[in-house]
Amino acid sequence: MILPLGYLDSVEIQVMISLLKIIDNPINDIALVTVLRSMIGGFTDNELIEIKLKDNSKSFYEAMCEYKNKEEADEELKNKIEVFLNKIENFRKEQEYMPLDEFIWKIYLDTGYYSYVSLMPNGILRVSNLKLLFEKAKQYEKTSFKGLYNFISFIDKLKLSSNDMSGAKLIGENEDVIRIMSIHKSKGLEFPVVFLCGTSKKFNMQDIYQSQVLLHQDLGIGPKYINYEEGETYTTPAREAIKIKLKMETIAEEMRVLYVALTRAKEKLIITGIDKDYKKSIDEKEKLLDSYKENTNKINKSLVQKYISYLDWLELVSLKRKKDLEEILDTKVYSKKEVLKSTSSKEEKRVQSIEEELADINEEELNTVKEKLEWKYPYNNLNNILTKSSVTKIKSMKLDLEEEYEAKYNTPEFLQEEKESKLSSAEKGTLMHLILQKLDVNVNYDKDKVQALIQGLEEKGRINGVQAKAVDIDKILKFTESRIWKEMQDAKEIQREKPFYLNVPAKEIYEENIDENILVQGVIDLYYITKDDELVLVDYKTDKVNTEAELIEKYKEQLKLYKEALEKALDKKACFVYIYSLYLGKVIEINI
Repeated sequence: MILPLGYLDSVEIQVMISLLKIIDNPINDIALVTVLRSMIGGFTDNELIEIKLKDNSKSFYEAMCEYKNKEEADEELKNKIEVFLNKIENFRKEQEYMPLDEFIWKIYLDTGYYSYVSLMPNGILRVSNLKLLFEKAKQYEKTSFKGLYNFISFIDKLKLSSNDMSGAKLIGENEDVIRIMSIHKSKGLEFPVVFLCGTSKKFNMQDIYQSQVLLHQDLGIGPKYINYEEGETYTTPAREAIKIKLKMETIAEEMRVLYVALTRAKEKLIITGIDKDYKKSIDEKEKLLDSYKENTNKINKSLVQKYISYLDWLELVSLKRKKDLEEILDTKVYSKKEVLKSTSSKEEKRVQSIEEELADINEEELNTVKEKLEWKYPYNNLNNILTKSSVTKIKSMKLDLEEEYEAKYNTPEFLQEEKESKLSSAEKGTLMHLILQKLDVNVNYDKDKVQALIQGLEEKGRINGVQAKAVDIDKILKFTESRIWKEMQDAKEIQREKPFYLNVPAKEIYEENIDENILVQGVIDLYYITKDDELVLVDYKTDKVNTEAELIEKYKEQLKLYKEALEKALDKKACFVYIYSLYLGKVIEINI
């Protein structure tokens, strides 16, 4: 099944996220080239090729830096690179002290990208998407995870877990659509044609008549009197006075609401309502109007208060001002039988018309129509199969990150604020992953050095004070005593937090015979090549378990995919696959 593009896949959001990524870390070729080819960079494909061909072995950022310092290079292109790199450097300095949402809005204005997307096709929607990104950043700043780095990680993990944000939804006032809204929502708006429906519904007076105690801001409290000895309840003068006052105020408010409803239409107003016995209702109202003979066009207040629906009021006005309304009011009354007969007649005519058409069709044409109507999509079993998935979604695999997003980002803000001083297990797990990722293999760590690392991350805004206190330093030190760490210190190459994509046959994931592939994505915590040229794959786990067997059973299938992806990417067999359990403080080897 082909899924529609989400909010994060829209061009304007991809460009802006890519810009945020290179501000955080310019050594990101895909993000950098995305920005360079956009209006923010303004580079052509030929210019990018020329920059890269000068030194193909280095990253694009390094190639740009070298190109602008070469004497024989094109002077115009060098100036272009200089301007772009200075712009990025200024942004990098500003993001250190500015709140994320303010920083993003400043980027919109400084780059002119906000105005640019407004001129693109569907410009109004694209601008709304940029506004939504700004709002998302503002909301994110209120959580315990702050800063540009954490926000980018949050966006990346959303994409890896096949989740997405809801895009901006925008319908202008002049769009050619039918709008269904309450009368209150329509206040201040006008439309060519308006249907005012359900006018026979009675006003809500339930609280006034059934509440044991009535309250009024001016008259005070009006309770019922309860005689406990006889088990009887009686109303009181205070309650009756408040009841009359509340009823009058409710009717006055409903009059104002009806006025709003009647003044929304520019050209035509169609009012509908149901009356069980229309003739009887009209006769009754005519008699009452006759009994309140007055020389004014106004309807007596007592008569208005007798009725509690818009339809009754409208009928009173139509009878009182019959002559005045003849030219602008057209009243049509349909009985239930007429409505049912009309509907039935239309259906009969439609069926008869179809039968007449079918009668003229020969058997061969009839078989062709039948074949088309009974046709079934041959790949119906693919309707519920995603073309792209993450490791966390496959079978029964569940990672800490998935639990984190369920617990953290699907939690209401007011609950997040309460939890701010106490991190969840999933949040602690993510935090430990971050510290392990930042460890330097050239440093012999002790408690003071680990504490200094944590303090440095806090100063840079990567973590906050609550997170800094939550780091278990002893578990970090335990990892630096493991054989994995010792092998890393002598390793030829070390790579951490590496994303991967892998085509996996759908039949291996779903219990169906499907000859299709699924694109699986994930992130490898760590892999390295030892001094003996052996490829080692490592995955950190923070699960609270009693035995090694629990972790192996839970994550073996996941690591099998990691191993397959790594071997295909490097064209090299992985000699060892390890889980490092921070909870157990052990290296666990998995045979795959």
